[in-house]
This record gives sequence, C-alpha cells and structure tokens, in this order.
Amino acid sequence: MKRFIDEKGTFEIKVPTTWKYSVKNGKVHTFQEYEIWKSDAFQLSTNLLDTEEKKKNFQRLIKYSTVEKIGELDFYKLPDSGDKEFTTKTWLKQFGDKSVIFTLTHPNNPDKDLDSRTILEKVEIVHSILKEFKLIEDGKSIDVINSYRFDMFLQGVGATALILSKAIENKAFIEATCLLANQIDALLRTGIVLKNQITNNNSEIEVEWIYQGLTDKKKSEKDIYKKALDLGIIDQPTFDELYVLYDDRNRVIHRFIISEITLAEVEEISYKYYQKQQVINKVIFDLESEQIRLNIGMTTVDNDKQNDEKNLDYIKGKIGKQNYFDKKK
Repeated sequence: MKRFIDEKGTFEIKVPTTWKYSVKNGKVHTFQEYEIWKSDAFQLSTNLLDTEEKKKNFQRLIKYSTVEKIGELDFYKLPDSGDKEFTTKTWLKQFGDKSVIFTLTHPNNPDKDLDSRTILEKVEIVHSILKEFKLIEDGKSIDVINSYRFDMFLQGVGATALILSKAIENKAFIEATCLLANQIDALLRTGIVLKNQITNNNSEIEVEWIYQGLTDKKKSEKDIYKKALDLGIIDQPTFDELYVLYDDRNRVIHRFIISEITLAEVEEISYKYYQKQQVINKVIFDLESEQIRLNIGMTTVDNDKQNDEKNLDYIKGKIGKQNYFDKKK
C-alpha cells in the first residue's frame, strides 16, 4: 500500500501501489489500476455540511443504509446500484462538519474483465483503505503536504536508482543518460534545500525545489544549476561541465536519428554523467555531514540499515506496475 494525499491536503489515504490517481469534475477523486483490462474504480468525494439543506440530504441518504463496522469506525453502507454490466457499492461517513462518500464500481462479469480477484477480495481492499482514511485538519494541511511531497521526492530518487541499474544491465544507455541527468538534478535540488536550512538555521523544506505540479512555475535543470552555483554548492568548472552534459543529453534525446551520434557515443556520454553524479553525490554528503555537525536542518543520524527488500517496498509506489523487473523465464 502507498500513502496518498490530495493536492489540497484534504485527506490522507493508503491505496494499493498499482493504483493510479485522477480527479473527475474537479472533486471526485478516482483510483484505478494501471492495467487497462481491469475496469474497477474506487472513488471518493468530500462535502461540507455547512447548510441545513446539505445536512438534510445527508440524513436522507443514510436513512436507507445499514451500519457496517470497518476497523474501529462505523460506516453507512448503502444498497448496491448499477446495471447489467457494472455494480456500484457505496459507503458514507461523517467526519465532524464534513461527509465523505466512497464508492467501488466493478464489472459484474469478472472473466470479461480479465480480473482473477473475487468481489469479496475487492471489497476487502476497500475495507483496508477505509480503516486508515482520515481527513486532514485545515490548519495542518500545508505542513502535511510539504512532508508528503518530500517523501515522494525521495521515493523518486530511489526509483531512479533501481531503474538505472536495470538500464545499465541491459546496455540501455539512452535511458541511463536520462536517468543520470534526473539524479543530478535531484541531488542539486536536495543540496539547495540543505544549504538554505543551514543558512536560515531551520528545518524548513522549501517545496518549490522538490515538487512541481501541473500549474507550478517551471524550474528547469539550468535554473537548478544556476541556483546551486549561486549558493556555492557547486563551483564554476562544475557548472560549465553540467552545461556541456546538458547539451550532450539533448543530442542523445533529440538528434539520435537525425545526426551522426552513435550508441557508442551515447555510452560515453552516460559514463561522463555517471562521473559527475558521483562528484555531486559527494558534495551533498558533505552538506548532510555539516548539518549533523551543526545540529541544523533535516539530516539525522540513521543507524537502521534497511535491506534491499525494504528499500524496494518503499519505492513501489513510484514504480506502479510491479512486474516490470520480473525475471523472464
């Protein structure tokens, strides 16, 4: 299961790592499997019970429900609805001055859906979600969102390490070049956060450096290089070398077919990226060490050595489909 918090910091939920998220009509939060042949949909929406009419409508709904205890909480279970092809199961819950409606829509013919799970198993997944669902207090939304986005950032860094190892193993040097560029960008973004914490003597995570939503102002790789130079995280020669690599990477991506560049040359470029990634990784390690020495910022001493299995479990949410790296028989 992976932790999920919506864009506005309204709720926190744990859903299967193989579920993707979207918003319908601006308010219906929808989770579905990545596999297109699985047509189940889990949805939820929150409503503020701020008028007498809304309160009465909520009471009318629960009038036709039964109480179902899920974990430590009581939910109102409405009668199933649907048609010949699909059935919708609905649960309601009131949290203070808000109501939340949860639905599971599933096909009536699982064989047609190519889904081996039974209806009971699907309902059990929903129950596990409802047990841990919680609304976020209005005053705590920003802090919770910032912490969540930084956690997602770290998951992304971990995921690129796994994908990179597979790319190198398969001599996929074009992919390796892109991933190493991603890692350098992420390392420098981390460095900017660490450096600012040291300068400002705080543990604040400036989300603008580690998260970019669809409507957020873009911070390009070159913007990150420039900021890292301005803060003294990298020196001028490193900055210049990153610009050369940036141009090389663009040749790899945009001109592989329409220029003389070969895969052998791409391998050389990816290796240069790797060398620079190692240098910058050492710079970030030194910043973390400085935070520990000064007892400033978010870096702490961690003596808990996670094994590979735990690390893989941590990044599953960023991978999505769990069979990408299965050994082929």
